[in-house]
Amino acid sequence: MRSTTGTRGVRRLVLGGASLALAATMVACGSDDPDTETRAAGADASGTEASGTEADPAEFCSAAVAVEAAFGMGPDVEFETATPAEIEAALAEFAGRVDPLLERVEETAPEEIAGDVGTAAALAREASSTGDIGALDGPEFQEADAAMDEYMLAECGYEQLEATGVDYEFEGIPDSIEAGTVAVTFHNEGEELHEIGLARIDDDVTMPVEELLVLPEEQAMSMVTFTGAAFAEPGSSDTTFLQLEPGRYAAVCFVPEGTTHHQEGEGPPHFTLGMVAEFTVG
Repeated sequence: MRSTTGTRGVRRLVLGGASLALAATMVACGSDDPDTETRAAGADASGTEASGTEADPAEFCSAAVAVEAAFGMGPDVEFETATPAEIEAALAEFAGRVDPLLERVEETAPEEIAGDVGTAAALAREASSTGDIGALDGPEFQEADAAMDEYMLAECGYEQLEATGVDYEFEGIPDSIEAGTVAVTFHNEGEELHEIGLARIDDDVTMPVEELLVLPEEQAMSMVTFTGAAFAEPGSSDTTFLQLEPGRYAAVCFVPEGTTHHQEGEGPPHFTLGMVAEFTVG
């Protein structure tokens, strides 16, 4: 099964698990978009340039979920083995898919969080244009991202799944949950960094998730569809919004033992220590 703590997972981990930031950063990376600086300058403390006072919350919620779905798998490239030209081409293709969705999030942002959306987008664009992602670890970005999550949890009306990670197991995952858009909030009450990575198991696969996890990666990945993940450092939480289709799902923590915010650990992945669960979406 796919380890989300590979290149894509570690990148999101480093960026603090910020959905909008990752999308914007990946969109602008490797691009000389002349409008990027103009759009960033157009976002101030009062909100984004296109937000209006009559924004429909449902439109914003839908747009935000679409961005999450688009960036969830990242560019279609293996960064460890691809050539610079292949990476550049994949990033350009990814930008073409995500940029209109990101702009739609800004355009539909409700007035009460338009400033937070603008702040998050501006900091992400600054990071992507300078190559310095330090601003995305700062309190300004983190507060904006948290405000957006709080709004969506309260106003979007999505099914909510709350899970807690400890060393080394998941707590609070229900046996079943309704299909549709689901807000997955992950609380880390352990001493190490943890994730909850979700994958839908194919309908014709009957083996337990524990057996899937010991298969060769290529074979296991042919039996599941990766859906998304939320990461959280000790004492913190992360929320992600995912479209869950009916079926059987695995919840797995692939983070290696000993991982910190800045460095991947050298120990075994947490799922080998018991951090794995299974549930049904119907």
